[in-house]
Amino acid sequence: MNLIELNRSLQQLRLGGITAVLETRLLQAQAENMAHIDLLSTLVSDELECRSKRLLERRHKQAQFRDADKRLDNFDFQFNPKMNRKRPSFPSGVTTGPMATMFSWLMSRKLEQGFAVAGTGRCWRSGGLRS
Repeated sequence: MNLIELNRSLQQLRLGGITAVLETRLLQAQAENMAHIDLLSTLVSDELECRSKRLLERRHKQAQFRDADKRLDNFDFQFNPKMNRKRPSFPSGVTTGPMATMFSWLMSRKLEQGFAVAGTGRCWRSGGLRS
């Protein structure tokens, strides 16, 4: 089986991540004299990385965010230091910092909308959530 047939077979098996890097990895394997198992594990890890990247992109697109370019990794959590933040009971591990602020905001929104927030001790009653 030559490289063209191999690429066609990989496309048929829906292994596009391997197809994209196959030639590069083959040259790398020849240059470094890689063992077969090392080459195979590298190709599989490339495929897994490609799939996780596509999954993240697909979920981001499906979410239809109003500002698609804004993400948590570039969010300015210090934009309003004078804001009065209530400290609700947090789930285990979340006590301070940006995650606590985000959790308190989410909890207040969910309680306003009548949803229960897991791990907070709030429960459902007939007619919605009540204090």
